[in-house]
Amino acid sequence: MEKKSILFENDYFKKIHAIFEGICYDEVISKPPPSDGKLYCSPKHDDFLGCWNYTEAGTTASIPCPELPGFHKTQNVYFDCTDNGTWYVNPSTGREYADYSRCRNYENAVKELEEDLIHIYLTIALFCLSLVLVSISLIIFFKFRQLRCDRITIHKNLFISYLLTDLIYLVYLSVVHFMEEVVLHNPVWCQILHVVTQYAIVCNFAWMFCEGLYLHTVIMSAFTSGKSVIIACLIIGWCVPLVLTITYAAVRASMNDNTIACWSGESSYLWIMYAPVVLSMSINVVFVVNIMRLLITKLRQIPEVAQTRKGVRATAILIPLLGLQFLIFIKRPEDKDSILSVVYHYVLAIFVPLQGAFVSIMYCFCNGEVHSLLKRKWSQHRAMLPWKQKRTQSTMVSNTTYTLVDQMSQVQTSVT
Repeated sequence: MEKKSILFENDYFKKIHAIFEGICYDEVISKPPPSDGKLYCSPKHDDFLGCWNYTEAGTTASIPCPELPGFHKTQNVYFDCTDNGTWYVNPSTGREYADYSRCRNYENAVKELEEDLIHIYLTIALFCLSLVLVSISLIIFFKFRQLRCDRITIHKNLFISYLLTDLIYLVYLSVVHFMEEVVLHNPVWCQILHVVTQYAIVCNFAWMFCEGLYLHTVIMSAFTSGKSVIIACLIIGWCVPLVLTITYAAVRASMNDNTIACWSGESSYLWIMYAPVVLSMSINVVFVVNIMRLLITKLRQIPEVAQTRKGVRATAILIPLLGLQFLIFIKRPEDKDSILSVVYHYVLAIFVPLQGAFVSIMYCFCNGEVHSLLKRKWSQHRAMLPWKQKRTQSTMVSNTTYTLVDQMSQVQTSVT
C-alpha cells in the first residue's frame, strides 16, 4: 500500500487523473447510450486512468494498461459488468473494482524511475558538451575571413541549426522532466515550446540534407552556380521545416487527446514532419553512393594507395555530416522491456546529443586547414608581443591569401 501511495496518490497523479477524466467525459461519458434496448453499465472513469465505455450487462470490459511507471504496457485491465447493469463492487472495500492485477509491477517501478533519471541526465550532459563544441566552431568560422566560401556557408547554417536544437531541446527537456506543475497545467507557451523544438530538429535534418545536396551538385555538375545552390539550401533548410511544423501543429492542436502535458506524449502526427526527414536521409544515401561511384572510377586511374585511402576516408566522414547513422534508429524495438530496447534508448541518448559534437570535431577541430590558420594567427599574435617584436621583425613573412579546402575537395582535385 505504501508503494501505491507513492505512485498514485500524490498531487502529480491526481492532476494527471483529472486531465484524463476530462478527456474521458468528452469522448465517452457525454455520449448517449446505445438504443438497442439492452441493459448496459454506465460509462465511467475509474480511480486510475481507465476510461470505461457502455458495457453490456453480464460481460467483462477490457482496456490496455495505462502507461505509468511500473506497469506492464502489454497487459489489459478488466472490469466486470454484472447482470443487473452495475459495475462489480469489491465486497471487502464496498467500492467498484477494476482488475489491474495484470498491470501492476511495483517491484520495477523505482528501478524504471531511476533509469529514466540516468537517461535524462546523460542526455542533458551530452547536449551541453555538443553546445560548447558547436559554439566554438561557429566562432572560428565567423571570425576568420579566410574561411569564407560557399562550402563553409553551408557548414555555418548546419552548425547554427545544431546550436538552436541543443539550446531549445535542453530547455524543453528541463521543462518536461523537472517542472511537473507546468506540464500539468499545460500552458500555451509550453505547447509553443514543443512546436519550436520540433522546428529546430527538422531544420537540423534539413541542413544535413543540404550538405549532401551541395556536395553532390558541386562534384557532379561542374557548371552549376554555387550561389543558386546556396539559395536553394536556405529555402530547404529554414523555410520547408517551417511549413511542415506549422502543418503538424495545426493538425495536432485540433485533437484534444494530443494536446495535454505540453504535447510531451508520443503522437502519430509527428510523421507529418518526420516522413520528409526520413525521405531526405534516404536521398542522402543516394548522394553518397553516387559520390563513391565517381571516386572509385577516378581513383582506378591513380594506383597510389594513399589516394585510395584518402577517398575512402573522405567518403566515410560524410556519414555523420549527412546524419546517415540515424537511419538505423527509425524502427524502435516493439518490446519496451527487452534488453534490446534498453540498448536502443541509451545508444540513441548518446548519438542524438553528440551529433553536433561529432561534426564539429571532424569538420573544424580535426581539419588541417583550420589548424594551419589558427597556428598562423597564434604566431602573429605572439610576434606582436613587446618582447617578441624586435626578434620577429626580421623573420616575419607577409600574409598570404588563405582558402579552406575540405577533404572531399582535395580528393576531387587529386583525381581530376
